[in-house]
Amino acid sequence: MIGPGEANQEAILNAFQSDVVVVGHPEPHGLPPHMAPERILLESGVPLLIIPNAWQGETIGERIVIGWNATREARHAVAGAMAFLVAARAVTVLLVDSQEHWGHGRAPGADVAKYLTRHGAPVTVQRVTTHGSSIADALLSYVEQQAADLLVLGAYSHARLRELLLGGVTRTLLSRMPVPVLISR
Repeated sequence: MIGPGEANQEAILNAFQSDVVVVGHPEPHGLPPHMAPERILLESGVPLLIIPNAWQGETIGERIVIGWNATREARHAVAGAMAFLVAARAVTVLLVDSQEHWGHGRAPGADVAKYLTRHGAPVTVQRVTTHGSSIADALLSYVEQQAADLLVLGAYSHARLRELLLGGVTRTLLSRMPVPVLISR
């Protein structure tokens, strides 16, 4: 557990010895202002399970949505969430605008679905299109419509500078998360 009185470097060192770091978000009950989830994520390499302070759900991880974009970061997030995924009642691999992005292969989502099935996760693949909205909005909308209780995704799959300048899925989700998020890089 990372307490508000710990020094930044000590908190990162504690994360190195963890399989997953669980934090609250945002203030007043989450991390202290000088310890942003992004910093722990980028410096430790450990998946973060971020629980929104407003979360009122009775469960975490029974109905999981994976924001899949066929990147190294998304693959790392899936591996970091495997204990949750195999214990879930339902896992949805969600592809947003998969037709517009290379790298998904001939059957978008089939590769990761096969991987998850081999581990025993109850997986389905769904595809949505943004219709002019942002990818983050499409993810959030789907998560809310499906009453998911955990969103799994890879962080900063685009260049970090581009995300800092233009926003991005990671930054949007970290600021507006309606459900717990397991995020990894």
